[in-house]
Formats: sequence, C-alpha cells, structure tokens
Amino acid sequence: MSLNYDVFSVDPKPIPNQIPGFEEAVGQATWPPSTSTLIWGDDGGALLVDCLITTTEAAALATWIRSHDRELEYVYITHPHADHLLGLPAVLEACPNAKPVALAESIGAMETQVSPGYLKVWSAYFPGQLPDRPVVPAPLPGPRISTGEVAATVVPVGTTDSDLSTVLHVPALGLVVSGDVVYNQTHMWLRGSTPESRSSWKRALDTVAQLGPDKIIAGHRHPQATDDDAQRQIDDSRQYIADFEAALDRSSAPLELIDRMMSIHGDRANPYTLWVAAYDLLGKKPA
Repeated sequence: MSLNYDVFSVDPKPIPNQIPGFEEAVGQATWPPSTSTLIWGDDGGALLVDCLITTTEAAALATWIRSHDRELEYVYITHPHADHLLGLPAVLEACPNAKPVALAESIGAMETQVSPGYLKVWSAYFPGQLPDRPVVPAPLPGPRISTGEVAATVVPVGTTDSDLSTVLHVPALGLVVSGDVVYNQTHMWLRGSTPESRSSWKRALDTVAQLGPDKIIAGHRHPQATDDDAQRQIDDSRQYIADFEAALDRSSAPLELIDRMMSIHGDRANPYTLWVAAYDLLGKKPA
C-alpha cells in the first residue's frame, strides 16, 4: 500500500481595508494564505480537505485535482468558515461524483455561512468573486472517511477560531490536516476571542498533539513556511496564543497590542489579521 498527499496553496489576497491606519503603516489589507490538501492511494480513490473561497482559486484547485489523475470521492470541510467552504461548487463541477461531507453538528453553522445575510458580508470582502449557488456538505454519518486505501478519522476539538472545529487524522501518513486549529507561521484569527475561547483553543492543540502526527498541514500556512513539522507548529501556535494574551493584558489601545505582538511575531504572514483582532478587542466601542 502506498498513500500520498499533496497541498494546493494560495497566497494572501487583497480585501478592502476596514482598520484605521493599516494601509499607511503596512500596505494592502489581505486575507490569509490558505491551503487545500489532497490525499490518495494507489487504487486511485482520493479525498480533498477544504476547498478555499473564491471562484477563481477554486477553479484553479479543481484543475490541480484533475491533474493528479485520481477519482475524487470525498471533500471534507473541517469547520464552518466560508473561506474553507465556498469553493465547493467549482470542485464539484469538475468532480461531479465527489461527496462533500462535514461533521454532522457543523452543518447548521455552514448553512448560516452561505445564507443571504452572511453572503452579503463575505461579498464585501470578495466582490464578484463568490459562487452564485453555494453548496453545503452532507453530514458525515460517523467519524471515519475511507476511500480505497485512504483511512482518515475526523477528530472534533471544539472551539478554536471557530466553534465546531475539527482536524482530519491520517495515521498511515503520520498526518493531520488541521483546518484552522493549527496555524503555520501566519497570524492567528483572534478577533472576537475571549479567555474561554482561547483556553478552548489551547485544549484543542493538546488534542492534536496527542494524535502524535509527524506532519500538519495548516489551513493557513505562510507561503514560505519553514516546513510542515507537527511539533513546531503546535508549539508555535500555543506560544502565539500565550503571547497574545500577555500582550492583551498589558495593552490599553490597539497599537500597543499590535506593537508588542509584532516585536515577537513580525515574520508571520498576514499582519492584517492581528490588526483586526487588536481593534476588535481594544478599539473604542460605540456609546
């Protein structure tokens, strides 16, 4: 038996800036770099994990999948965020026999992500770049996904940067595909976070560590990431949350938090994510 995997990556993409002073200090606001992971065996069956957001990048992803000459049987969506979900129509158009699936408990939240109100929000970030007819996955009936020689286990981990987060564990490859649970040298999405949600995220990282993977494919990975080493990424993600909480405790204004974090994590991709969190948590609120 021989199992393989490959990763499709997209660079940060421009979005409208909503944070005062960001463009003057840093430049163009961007959405984080993102990944999709294809896993397959010698028999030709394949599994895709997550599928990006815009129609252009999803079409490129579909072409990339077909270039592997494998029959795509499943598309697994790790959590209910539209930037991992809205590429489904383009993938299914190219691979019509593929079954889109997700954790059963997350389906309602995914339906919310593609509702008219939420699509209006997402369209403000990506005007004219989203599918006309979004697709919601079907509930996965159990914790395992099997296609030919590929055997993967869905591991629910609770709240990280999203409620109902999961990772996909492929033991035969020593691989975890982490969605947004683990970040690879990219600023972590902490907008709207609370002490409770950050504690939950740290417990989720513990759960991933207990799986003992050698490699982790992060849903958001720096385009020039050092590697996909599992322990490094878990340690880095834990440290980022700890540093964020320490900086938050010591800061009374967004720029103080940003400066403290950038002095430690200035080489991470997509600083706009940090600015969004800082202004959300420390910016002035309407009276």
